[in-house]
Formats: sequence, structure tokens, C-alpha cells
Amino acid sequence: ANGSESIFLKFLLSSGFRDREARYVLWLDLDFRNGVVRVTAKPRWKFRPKNYEERAVPLPTKLIEQLQRLKKERNASGSELVFGNSAGNPNSRQIDIVKRVAQRAKLNCGQCETEHGNKCSEGPFCMRFFLHKFRHTFATEHLRHGVDIRTLQTWLGHRDIQSTMVYLKGVQ
Repeated sequence: ANGSESIFLKFLLSSGFRDREARYVLWLDLDFRNGVVRVTAKPRWKFRPKNYEERAVPLPTKLIEQLQRLKKERNASGSELVFGNSAGNPNSRQIDIVKRVAQRAKLNCGQCETEHGNKCSEGPFCMRFFLHKFRHTFATEHLRHGVDIRTLQTWLGHRDIQSTMVYLKGVQ
């Protein structure tokens, strides 16, 4: 992964954000001093967190430092999207980043074909990759390392503990 791809992938692994939540992260949502990122509503784009669950999730210090450097490099204002597209709008094709990185790393299965006839053996089209897998990894790794299920429930923005308990399967 190149620099910005790497930061995006680390962000997904470290935040547990859903695809749409990551799509709408503003620089204002990052609290560099306290090392957290917030999921907040974005009326400008008609985005509301699932179940209206606004929340804060801690991020690793190293990632916070990388994000601070990226903001400075871009000379970004607080109201700009962290992971926006080239026009500064929400990027609805973030999965393409994952698929391009996977293809360059030679992780494609080489077997699947998209509905448009694109073969993963020939490009970044493998259907084995989903952004939600990063959320699963976030949850199972935190459970493995002793984070209690109620804290994880809060970080994931689940209203019901049963939704969080699904991630226990990956730990057993």
C-alpha cells in the first residue's frame, strides 16, 4: 500500500468504523490530543450514524501521528473529509482501494469474475475482499486482547449487546 492507502487501511483496522462511517470522517472528528475519532452526523451529506449512535473510538498513537502529518501535508481544514475522493466529496468506492492493494500484493484468488466479466486474475476485481472484514478484525482482536464486551459494544456503535456478541465467534 502507498502512503495514503496505508493510512486508510490502518484507520479501518484501528477504528472498527463501518464503510459509510469512514467515508464521512472529517478532520474535525479527529481529536489529536486525546487520541480519539468520533462518529458524528454530517447534515451536509445527509449522513447519520446507524441507530443515531454518535460515539468516540480510541486510535493508536502511531496512527494519530500519521493522521496529523497527513493533515499538515494536505494543509487540510477541519471541515474537509479525511478520506474523500479527488473532488473532496465522500468516496463511495473505498473498497477499490482495498482491492487494488490486494491485487498488487498478489492476494487475489484468481478464480472469481464480476457480473461485468472482470476476472480477478486480471485486475483488482477479487470478490473475497469486503470493508466489513476490517470491522470484524477490529472487534475480534480487541476481544482477544481483553477489551470487555460492553466497551467494544460502545466503540462499534451497537445498540444491542447481541450484535456485539457475534464477534465472540472469532475469538473462540
